[in-house]
Amino acid sequence: MMFSLDYVYNKCLKYIEMLYTLYNSCMESVLKGVLEEELERNLQKQRVFSNELAKYPKGSLVVVEVHGDQYLYRKYRDGDKIVSIYVGPIKSEETKKAYKDRDKYIKLKQDIKDLKEEEKKLRKALEIYA
Repeated sequence: MMFSLDYVYNKCLKYIEMLYTLYNSCMESVLKGVLEEELERNLQKQRVFSNELAKYPKGSLVVVEVHGDQYLYRKYRDGDKIVSIYVGPIKSEETKKAYKDRDKYIKLKQDIKDLKEEEKKLRKALEIYA
């Protein structure tokens, strides 16, 4: 049985189109899965970081000078009131710990902010595949 060159060419084109369509749908499925996994990982990290953030005291650290000596206070807002909590003399271990905790607090806040930005981008990318 002989087939014409046009017939063989057209059959090959059909198979190539089918393979291309199948490949694209598989790749879209894989990409969507990767994006969904990345979004879930992102949300999990946000939960972990938020729980970690809750362990640290909020507020700003303020140095107050009294009779020539310096003392550290933590100040934060509670509704309309400003609350001031005594931490200790400026060169004490308590103040060193307070500064370290504040640095960790700021870092966690920034990490959460970055993760929320990434979450927005992931959700936007996933809208394409919805």
